[in-house]
Amino acid sequence: MPRPKVSPTDEEMEALAAAYQGVSDDVDSPPPCEISQDDVIETHWMPDHNPTQSKIFNDPAKYILAYGEKGSGKTYGLSGKLVRHCYDEHNALSLIGSPSIRTGKEGVLFDLENYVLPEWKAGIGLHHSPSGMDPNTKDRYIWILNRYGSWSKILLISLPYPEVIQSRIKAISPSHIFMDELTQCATRDYFTYPAAQLGRRQGIRGPQQYTASCNPEGPSHWVHKVFIDEPMDEDTGKRDPNFSVYHVPIKENIDRLPAGYIQQLEELFAHDPVEYDRLVRGLWVERPSGEALFRQYFIPQIHVRGDVLLAQGLRPMRGFPIIVGYDLGQVFSSVTFLQCVPTRDKTIWIVFDEIDHLGEKILYKKLVHEIMERMDYWVRLVDYPFAFEHISDDSAINQWHPGGEGSYDAWDVERFSSGRIRLRGCPKGKGSVAARVRLMVAKLMQEEIFVSALCSNTREMLLNLDSDEDDPTVPRRSKWIHKFDSVTYPMFRTEIASARNALQTNNVKPMLYRCGSGPSFLPTGETLTMR
Repeated sequence: MPRPKVSPTDEEMEALAAAYQGVSDDVDSPPPCEISQDDVIETHWMPDHNPTQSKIFNDPAKYILAYGEKGSGKTYGLSGKLVRHCYDEHNALSLIGSPSIRTGKEGVLFDLENYVLPEWKAGIGLHHSPSGMDPNTKDRYIWILNRYGSWSKILLISLPYPEVIQSRIKAISPSHIFMDELTQCATRDYFTYPAAQLGRRQGIRGPQQYTASCNPEGPSHWVHKVFIDEPMDEDTGKRDPNFSVYHVPIKENIDRLPAGYIQQLEELFAHDPVEYDRLVRGLWVERPSGEALFRQYFIPQIHVRGDVLLAQGLRPMRGFPIIVGYDLGQVFSSVTFLQCVPTRDKTIWIVFDEIDHLGEKILYKKLVHEIMERMDYWVRLVDYPFAFEHISDDSAINQWHPGGEGSYDAWDVERFSSGRIRLRGCPKGKGSVAARVRLMVAKLMQEEIFVSALCSNTREMLLNLDSDEDDPTVPRRSKWIHKFDSVTYPMFRTEIASARNALQTNNVKPMLYRCGSGPSFLPTGETLTMR
């Protein structure tokens, strides 16, 4: 990394900043400087970063998200990356977006002026102006003396509402973007429109990147969808290499925090499990609306296995059938792939795949084709000839649908699958819904059900399925009830069959397969890697 041998004095820099206060991005002539390219030398200095900050610092991906608990060093790491871009490029413009003036000024700008830039000045003699403010726009800026002896610029703007984003940034051509507190921004417009401005600035040799920091919210938040869910190709199991996501753990930043900081956070958020998980543990956890049926029992860090970022989740185990649960409808259809695996101590349910169309019409013919493709996929991946059981509710078997030529759901599915899929019914009598709720609660409490991290809708259902206002023992009608049905129909039918078998063979000791080391085999086995 180069270092100027001769630089303006701080007094000259202050005068220079005052003279150019209010200058816009399209100014052709940057502030005058006496430094030339012949007056720089090379150095191998690097900022004092923790391991994750170092990975972020050197990552060339086009879009980078750094999330984590409070005090983990997200902003500090991305600020160093921003300064590096300004220093390495001629006439760079690093744009900092903030949801409010106060957030930007007291957050990332404070870190820049008090920690990041002083570190660079001590490390390589970096010269920069103090922050100035455009009197017309109230935007704040800092000039950075780059390696070529010319000037790059850091520009901080506030974007309080999605409606103002286009008008505020349309005349700006940034070569680098840092969006601070991204989960506090209302819509994905905070990603789409700023990112669309990249690539227009001339003379930039290195990567032009959109970077962002945030504390985690729920998995349904648009930030999670844009950076974590959508970049993953479900067919190949690979992530779009343009997107990088980093959890910046607070444990790597403990030495830089005041004594007792973590203990203070733990005490402040002890009363709120959701905020505790988000701000103390750095987890993406949904805050259920209303009285969520499974809120007290579903614990993602226990019941969810795998890693979305690594495209890793549960896979079916050889030797046991795959049970597919169905809840079919014209607009809401949910299909869930499960296994029931007996272990040394108890029976474990695994939810490892799903196909859902919640709120969108889909022809049964197309849906059945998707299901058969997924069946074939798992047979090929695990290299095992699984037997498949297909479980729906009784209405799919015995309820006639008069539309068109008229048919039963089970008939249509069997016809479109050429006989490969034959639905079997689950009892749906009075009290069966409440019974399935109790069954799910028992499985969660006893840690007898585990959900693949890649099954986002199952995870969302367990977090967000509310109870009915008139009967708190059953779910309220919502899109998540279809997911609940497709998960619990196979479980309920299997439990009923097991109970009947137990009554008929109560003098026979069943032979159970031992899988791993009992119920704890799931977290560590190689079978957890889905792709």
